[in-house]
Amino acid sequence: MVLEQLESPDPDAFVEAAKTAFRNGAMLTVEAECEVEYEGRTSGYLGPGERILVAKPDGTFLVHQPTGHKPVNWMPGGGSVSARVSEGEAVLLARRSNPTERVEARIHECYGLTRFDATDGATYEESGTEAEMHEYIAENPDVLEEGLRIVEHERETKYGFIDFYAVDGDGTPVVVEVKRIQATLNHFDQLQRYVSLYEETNDDVRGMLVAPSASERVKRALRDNGLEFVGLSEFGLDAKGSTEAKLTDF
Repeated sequence: MVLEQLESPDPDAFVEAAKTAFRNGAMLTVEAECEVEYEGRTSGYLGPGERILVAKPDGTFLVHQPTGHKPVNWMPGGGSVSARVSEGEAVLLARRSNPTERVEARIHECYGLTRFDATDGATYEESGTEAEMHEYIAENPDVLEEGLRIVEHERETKYGFIDFYAVDGDGTPVVVEVKRIQATLNHFDQLQRYVSLYEETNDDVRGMLVAPSASERVKRALRDNGLEFVGLSEFGLDAKGSTEAKLTDF
């Protein structure tokens, strides 16, 4: 790992350090006052301001303002980033040919530059997905209600697939709909449709919406229609393969 930092480099030193970073396949981070122009499918201009610029070895180029997590201008990977001195100022140019696009950042004043020869071969692995939530519930139905028994996972209906068709300790059918995000009125409607299918032949059927959270409006809609909400979050598998979960109150 190589890390080189320059404080307030002049345009020539800036360009030399940038070219070295690009040549060595390093990341380049710049803190500067700059203005940015974009040309491609449309055109755009960002006036002078203090920003962070990031250039990556794969041609990705990002322009970040002091607030917000998304870049205000960017170029995806697959192109190239170059540096030059133009009219006494350092310029970074990111461009690609398919489609033809360019983002040019003119550096009015550079406060700092970092060249980072980073190595990272790790792959991001997401946990807590809806599929994992299904697996957890299938293996631990008591986390929803003691005595609950799963009869079928992803039962097909004319309205789509019911996540779980179950029965409770008294033998009453329970339609379970699972969401990994906060429950919405659309999710309530979906559960209500599924339950209506079984109410045609069995008046004594329960509907259960399972999600990390729900607004009071959604909870009220469920209650008013005889349906239930179960808050389930922070579930997962520990190193020994045992399971744990956190239930939130209705």
